[in-house]
Amino acid sequence: MPQKKSRVFQTRVVVKKNNKLNRAQRGKQIASYRKRQITRAAYEIIAEKGYYNFTMMDIAKRAGVSSGLIHHYFKDKENMLVTLLREMQQNVRSSLERALERESDPKEKLGIFVDQGFNLVENEKEYIYVTFDFLTQIKFNERMQRILSKLYRGYRESLSSILREGKEKGIFRDVDEHYIATIFSSILLGLEQQYIVDNTAFFYREYAARVKKFIFDMVLIEK
Repeated sequence: MPQKKSRVFQTRVVVKKNNKLNRAQRGKQIASYRKRQITRAAYEIIAEKGYYNFTMMDIAKRAGVSSGLIHHYFKDKENMLVTLLREMQQNVRSSLERALERESDPKEKLGIFVDQGFNLVENEKEYIYVTFDFLTQIKFNERMQRILSKLYRGYRESLSSILREGKEKGIFRDVDEHYIATIFSSILLGLEQQYIVDNTAFFYREYAARVKKFIFDMVLIEK
């Protein structure tokens, strides 16, 4: 079966050959490729072993590079992990934004937003594991706290924007969009966490569908 395309990282990192690049530009391209190669390996290793149980050598072996090359591009372990976290969140947000840009109907946008949020736990389970691992560090690492705070704030703002657009077009009720966005984010994160801990506790797809209906019932104007 073909491998499912990841929204967090490409299955493999590719460098496109461009003979028009000068030496400096080519060097930047190679550096970008190497960094993404290393962060991809770190993502896989942390998903498998957890935040506390891996070494830089684990990542070097997975990436197929020397540990010295990792230290060349990342000054220390924390710098590499912060880069990983930032890249993870940017990739997931970019995927969502591309999907939303293809739609003009706020109702369809809301459906995409809700579906992509719930689909992460099934299609990108490694992303959920790694994010939860990073959440344990926010008390001790201000940089990670800021990145995760920006992620959640961005999701709330994206959903709030969809709701405002729907209200302006007469599709959604005059609801408190920030409240709805916060409530949905809380339900989503809670369901994901419970499902990861015990996937026999409830039928995830059924509950996701019921939450989606609940959100639409709250905001949609009945015709």
